[in-house]
Amino acid sequence: MLPQNSKFFYLLILSGLVIIFSFSYNIYKELSGSTSCDEPTNFIDGLGGPIELIDQNGSFFSLKDQDTALSLVYFGYSYCPDICPYDLERNAYVKDIMDEEQLDINLIFITLDPSRDTADRLKDFSEYIHDSMIALTGSNDEIEALKREYAVFGKSNKIDNEDQSYLVDHSTFSYLVNKDGRVLTFFNRRETPEKMSEKIKCFY
Repeated sequence: MLPQNSKFFYLLILSGLVIIFSFSYNIYKELSGSTSCDEPTNFIDGLGGPIELIDQNGSFFSLKDQDTALSLVYFGYSYCPDICPYDLERNAYVKDIMDEEQLDINLIFITLDPSRDTADRLKDFSEYIHDSMIALTGSNDEIEALKREYAVFGKSNKIDNEDQSYLVDHSTFSYLVNKDGRVLTFFNRRETPEKMSEKIKCFY
């Protein structure tokens, strides 16, 4: 088993590689002028995994049991002061665009701060973002496992147990996944809802 510091640096390196790949790939798309459906729609090897957590209603949630084939997944935390609400509202707009075209997609938020993001807290948060958003929490071990599987960086700045106003540094990718949790593609913060929707349509 890797020491705690080694795990942290491994996750940091893996997240960095995802960021570099995403940045380079988007530059390539802009220079080549390729349309979204000209690109391959295969799985991204080794990225993603099953999602089984607790939703905002306190019920067990399993991605594989959902009727909807595709999900747009974002990792963050409800106390995030700016980035998470902005990114989630963009993803919610993507959900609205897909709904208008009668293409079902789940809008999913997974907390990186399970100690504060209880089901009750996430219920209020999900209603604020979108009435159909699925907000998920779990144990620290469950969240850490998902961070590894999705190459998500997330590190709390909590000073001690008395500190309840801490921030969480985290990566900001949105993942398009199938029912098995396999990542089909991902989006960075520069992607507009319109471009994301066009790309997602290629997977129907």
